[in-house]
Amino acid sequence: MKPPVKQSWIERAIEIRRFHIQQLKDESNWTIEKTAKVLNRSIGSVSQDLLIASWLRTHEKQLKRCDSMRDALAWIRLKQKEIRLEEVDI
Repeated sequence: MKPPVKQSWIERAIEIRRFHIQQLKDESNWTIEKTAKVLNRSIGSVSQDLLIASWLRTHEKQLKRCDSMRDALAWIRLKQKEIRLEEVDI
């Protein structure tokens, strides 16, 4: 029997998003706090995974180039800052 394979940070983010969305469909007042409690994770880590998973939907190629979750979050925050600055210039 092979040992379980550790999930990559990308796979984990996608799975947490799937779980969270399914819970929202089943229970309209579901929260990130509830997801964190069920998964025995911090609210911040679940929030980061949900952020990454949402950006993966439109920026998968760029995020898959990141070596780590930390790099991915830094890239996302940079892009968010650029978007905010563009909105100010309009």
